[in-house]
Amino acid sequence: MLKQAGAACLAIGLFFSIPAQAQQSPPSQPQRLTIGYVDLADDPRYEPIMEYTRLVLKQREHPYPGAEIGIEDARPLERTLKTGLALARITVKNPAEAPAALAAAAKEQDIHFFLLDLPAAAMKPIDDAVRGQDVLLFNISANEDGLRRKLCAPEFVHVTPSLAMLSDALVQYLVSKKWRDILVFEGPTPEDAMTAQAFAASVKKFGARIVADQHFKPGTDPRQREQNDPALLSAINRDYDIVFVADSEFDFVRSVPYRTIRPRPVVGAIDLMPVAWHWTWDHNGAPQVNGRFGRRAGGRHMEGGDWAAWMAVKMVVQAMLHTRSSDFAKLRDFILRDGSFDGDKGEAMSVRPWDHQLRQGVLLAGDYAVVANAPIEGFLHQKDVLDTLGDDQPESPCHLDR
Repeated sequence: MLKQAGAACLAIGLFFSIPAQAQQSPPSQPQRLTIGYVDLADDPRYEPIMEYTRLVLKQREHPYPGAEIGIEDARPLERTLKTGLALARITVKNPAEAPAALAAAAKEQDIHFFLLDLPAAAMKPIDDAVRGQDVLLFNISANEDGLRRKLCAPEFVHVTPSLAMLSDALVQYLVSKKWRDILVFEGPTPEDAMTAQAFAASVKKFGARIVADQHFKPGTDPRQREQNDPALLSAINRDYDIVFVADSEFDFVRSVPYRTIRPRPVVGAIDLMPVAWHWTWDHNGAPQVNGRFGRRAGGRHMEGGDWAAWMAVKMVVQAMLHTRSSDFAKLRDFILRDGSFDGDKGEAMSVRPWDHQLRQGVLLAGDYAVVANAPIEGFLHQKDVLDTLGDDQPESPCHLDR
């Protein structure tokens, strides 16, 4: 039993990288630090994706269990931290209620750290409500590039990877395989347009080529078969190595594999996808994280949003361990300036000072396996190889470090 207890303590120390001085701290009366979790009731982003016969094609789950395992992982450290940890879930009926609810929680419950599981449209009003206050807001589910480029808010930390990072990771892999000529199928939604735009920028960045950008229209109407038939859409007079599909509704894309005129792999919205996390990732301590999550979430697989929620909590805990403090200013400075974090994806992570995006690797995964972990070998950077993914400092319109 003593050997088992010693091994458990060692595992926790390695997991959070506890400084030696922190491990020797004498016990004292714990304080309490509460982390807020703000989400939206009936968030359409988490509705199941169904086809016209009501067959469920994809289940989409709220990432709250990811935050819960972050707190559970830190429980054994509360004595060392001299601080009790808690989550406060704040669910609003619509995005317009979020700014007031967050501001009230900050004032009345003395909450300084919030995980935001909200659509991108809710972020600007929240920023207006808390600008200049002692809060740090962790974006765990909105990957829109505009939040990093136009909103450019000092109170935000973007834990989930941006569209630019996801696209860069995918194109790095395609270029590494010499699959440089790409046929694009683009859907009709604004989300599809943003995805296709980010992908086109990555293609240009890494020297690949889009041979055609075909706009599709979901459905089975025979009168629109030139827009909804993958065979007809792929019957172009140029060859291509790969088919990239931007389809946020997951309707058309499921009919693309094996139905193109040329036998080519399909990537993007199906088959090979760039993701923040995947349940089959088995390196860097990932199996243990997946196991703890599965037990908490009733057996479901851990996904990108779950990882981002877990990681955000871990960043706060890591800051407390290294500063030996629960003072907001010290924790914020560590997270934004000095912190190096282990997200169980390989490379050490840190927050980019210019746009507050968390540097991180991106997994390229199929349904049942991770194919590669970007940045792909051979793509180099003068300072940090993780900055080959997404907006590097010279190209970013956001300059929070100035």
